Amino acid sequence: MTELNITIVPYFYKTAWFILLIIILVLVSVWQFYQWRIRTLKRQKEYLHCTVEERTHELEQQKHLLENQTEELSRQNQMLTQQNEKITRQKAQLIRMSRKVQELTLDKISFFTNITHEFRTPITLIIGPIERALKLSYNPQVIEQLHFVERNSKYLLSLVNQLMDFRKVESGKLEIVKTRGNFLKFIDSLITPFEVFAGERNIVLKRYYRMETPEILYDEEAMRKVVTNLLSNAIKFTPNGGTVSLYISSLSSGEGGKESLYICVGDTGQGIPEEDLNRIFNRFYQSQNQVKYPVYGQAGTGIGLYLCKRIVQMHGGEIKVRNKRLSGCSFRLLLPLQREEEKDDKLIIIDSNDSSIHATSTSETPKEKEALTILVVEDNVDMRGYIRSILHEHYNVLEAANGEEALHILNSNPVDFIISDLMMPVMDGIELSRRVKDAFAISHIPFLMLTAKTSQEARLESYRMGVDEYLLKPFDETLLLTRIQNILENRKRYQRKFTLNMDVDVLNMEEESGDKKFLNQVMEVIKENYKNSYFEVSDFSEAVGVSKSLLNKKLQSLIGQSAGQFIRNYRLNIARELILKNRETKNMNIAEIAYEVGFNDPKYFTRCFTKYFNTTPSSLLNKEE
Repeated sequence: MTELNITIVPYFYKTAWFILLIIILVLVSVWQFYQWRIRTLKRQKEYLHCTVEERTHELEQQKHLLENQTEELSRQNQMLTQQNEKITRQKAQLIRMSRKVQELTLDKISFFTNITHEFRTPITLIIGPIERALKLSYNPQVIEQLHFVERNSKYLLSLVNQLMDFRKVESGKLEIVKTRGNFLKFIDSLITPFEVFAGERNIVLKRYYRMETPEILYDEEAMRKVVTNLLSNAIKFTPNGGTVSLYISSLSSGEGGKESLYICVGDTGQGIPEEDLNRIFNRFYQSQNQVKYPVYGQAGTGIGLYLCKRIVQMHGGEIKVRNKRLSGCSFRLLLPLQREEEKDDKLIIIDSNDSSIHATSTSETPKEKEALTILVVEDNVDMRGYIRSILHEHYNVLEAANGEEALHILNSNPVDFIISDLMMPVMDGIELSRRVKDAFAISHIPFLMLTAKTSQEARLESYRMGVDEYLLKPFDETLLLTRIQNILENRKRYQRKFTLNMDVDVLNMEEESGDKKFLNQVMEVIKENYKNSYFEVSDFSEAVGVSKSLLNKKLQSLIGQSAGQFIRNYRLNIARELILKNRETKNMNIAEIAYEVGFNDPKYFTRCFTKYFNTTPSSLLNKEE
């Protein structure tokens, strides 16, 4: 057998040398990669180092820049802080100066208001005696001179009134107080004096009315100021022989049927320059280069039309002026027309038919004037003398210079009526009225306040303090006497109503007043004791807790009866009620009724009843209804 040796040669990649070669190649590759990596890392490290160095350098520069900016901002902040502190100090200083200016302004306004009010007292002392002298004088030359004085004193009064109205408008204290009345009659009463002035210069004063129902609500004083100012201006700038026209009409608007009051005052003068048309309603503005024909009683101060515009605006209306085509100009007012009372916080509506507001005739001499004593409280000696000269022919007059003196006199003298000024030193009229109403012994005395203050606030404050009436300076002597008589007559009328039904409510007293509480106590005492025939005035005063003299004085003033008369009259009123109840039942006879109401003697009861009711008890009992 032959033997064949076969030698198998391995693949080249399985040979040792190839494997060794591969290992060498791998090692070389690893080494090369390692070297490359090392070089790369070195380069990155170097690059990062350079980058860090550059960035660090930049950051240092930025830091340095920021530090510089911080220092600059710090300096600016310090400067701003200093400026802020300076501004704060200046602001505080300005606030202090503003407060001082405001205080000085208020002081000036207060001084201005007070001095303007004080003007009214001497004006009263001028106008009042002049009017009395005109009534007493029969010498034509003296009357003519007195008319000059009267005319100029009223002109001075108009200046004072305009100043006071201007002050009210500027301070926002001018209120709209509407009353119900005939507007056309009111306008006619305003026009009458102007017809005399117009007639002296042959000026025709025409009026055109178109109002089906002239009864409306309007502010009489405000409309008087507006219409009087417009009419006086029209006459002032109208030449002799010209015409002044007054148009009044009620206009209806299509929306909701609301009505408006249209008033137009036109003249035939030269008109108003075009450049002045938009400025004549500015305060203190007066048109130049125009011929004027002065009307006494009206001031040329440049605030008249300004007041007119403000008053019209307060009414919710508007006023415009236009030149007419031919000659002259016309002032046109359009106001909301109100016929029914509407709720409006800005308006005050009062009843113009109140008897306490309108005075009545003084043709009759008041009864029992000799028995009445009036205390006049006024710090101005001349004004006290003037009031005394008016009152001394009709009343006994006591005088006091201020409220404190008045209280001493009231506590030591019987006084039936008090007339006091509002503004006085030591104690003013408001405080005096409060003290009087708080003092039980004198709270029943009627109180009339005289003042130059025209504000509604002062008037309401007076009424709150229990003042019965309020009279403005300057006043007419007849008006003063009439107001006094009206207050006394109103009190007597209430007392007569009380006598008929013995009801305290008919006396028209304030519910919380001391006098009302006193009378309620009196009624409770008499109701509990009228059946007691031995109940007399001494028992009555003891039950009420006052002396007999004070009880008599209070009852005489409040109900017009002494304590004894009140007890008897109350019993008689109860007796009358019992008689009327017993007409059908006949449960009680006249004697029993007399004993029931506290009379011991039926015959005396019959005499008193007959005298009080003008009929005998038996006739009333047997009378058929």
